[in-house]
Amino acid sequence: MIFMVIFCTFCMTANAAEDSESSFSFDDIYDDQLTVSGASQLFDSLPENTKESLERLGITAVNYDTITSLQFGTVINEVSAMLGANSRTPFCGMAACMGIMLLCSMLEGVNSTLSRTRLSSVMNAVGTMCVCTAVAVPLCQTAAKTAEILNGVSGFMLLYIPILSGLMISAGKEISGSAYYTLMMGSAEVIAAVSSKLVSPLVNAFLALTVTSSLSPKMNLSAICEAIYKTAKWVITFTMSIFVTIISLQTVITSSMDNVSRRALRFAVSSFVPVVGGVLGEALTVFGGSLELLKSGAGVFVIIAAAFLFLPVILECIIWQFSLFLLSSASDILGLSQMTRLFRTISKATAMMLALLLCTLTVLIISTVIILLVGS
Repeated sequence: MIFMVIFCTFCMTANAAEDSESSFSFDDIYDDQLTVSGASQLFDSLPENTKESLERLGITAVNYDTITSLQFGTVINEVSAMLGANSRTPFCGMAACMGIMLLCSMLEGVNSTLSRTRLSSVMNAVGTMCVCTAVAVPLCQTAAKTAEILNGVSGFMLLYIPILSGLMISAGKEISGSAYYTLMMGSAEVIAAVSSKLVSPLVNAFLALTVTSSLSPKMNLSAICEAIYKTAKWVITFTMSIFVTIISLQTVITSSMDNVSRRALRFAVSSFVPVVGGVLGEALTVFGGSLELLKSGAGVFVIIAAAFLFLPVILECIIWQFSLFLLSSASDILGLSQMTRLFRTISKATAMMLALLLCTLTVLIISTVIILLVGS
C-alpha cells in the first residue's frame, strides 16, 4: 500500500486555472501504468507465429479494448487454420503406413500360399522398420517441438510473473503478490528444467524401446514401456494436483490479509490527512481501479497468448493420436498383429506429450484465473 500512496501523491495534477480541482483521465492513467509496469512488452516477447495468430484475432497489445472485442467466429477460424497446418505431417505418416500395411498384407497372403515361414518373419521385420521410419522419426520432431514450446513458455513466465506481481503489489496486495511471485517463479524454473532435460530424451527413449520390442518380440520390452507410461502419467497428475492445491489455499489466505491492510490504509488516509485526506482516499480508489483493470487485462492476455502458444503442438499431438488409432485398427483388420502392438505402444508416447502440454497449460490458466478472481 505504501507504493500505491506514493504513486497517487506524485501522479496527482493540480490545476489552479480550474478552481484548484484535480482532474483524472482514466485512459491516461491506464496507459501510463501499462508503460511503467512493463506489461506493454508482453506481446513483443511472444514467438512470431503466436504473434501472427493474435494479430489475426485483432489482439496487437495488452489492451482491454482489443481483448473485449474478441469474436468467437474469428477464434474458430484461426483454430481451424492451425488444425489444417499441423495435420499434414501426421496424415502423411498415416498414408505412408497404410501403403506399407497393404503391401505387407498382400505379401503375407502370397507367403501363406507358398508356405514359407522364414520369409514371413523377414517381411514382418522389414515392414515394421518401414513403419517405424514413417512414424517414429516425425514423432521425434514433435517431441522436439514440445520441448521447445515448454522452454518458450518458461521464458514467457519469467517475463509476465514479475509484471503481474508488481501490479498486485502496487494495487495494495503485497502479500498475495509476493507469494504469487515466489511460487510461479519456482514453477517456471521447473518447467524449463523439464523441457530441456526430460521431454525429448524420455520420448526418444520410449520410442527406441518400442521399436526394439517390435523388431524383437522375444525381448518382451512392452512391460517396461507400460511402466514408463504409467509412471509419467501419475507423476504429471500428482504434481499438477499439488500445485493447484497450494496456490488456491495460499491465495485465499493472502487475499484476506491484503483486504484488511488495504481498508485500514484507506481509512487512515481519509481520516488523518488534513484538507486533502478525502481527495487522497478517492485517488486511491481511482488508481486502484485502474491497476485492477490493467492486471485483469494483462492476465486475460496471458491466458489467450498461452493458449495459442500451446495450441499448434497440442493439435498435432491430437491428430497423431487419431492417426495411430486408425492405423492400429486397420492393421488389426489386416491381421498384422505385430504392427498393431507397435501403433498402440507408440500412441502412448504422444499421450505423454499431450498430457504434459495440457497439464502445463492448465496450470498456467488456473493460477492466473485464481489470482484474477481471488485477488480482486
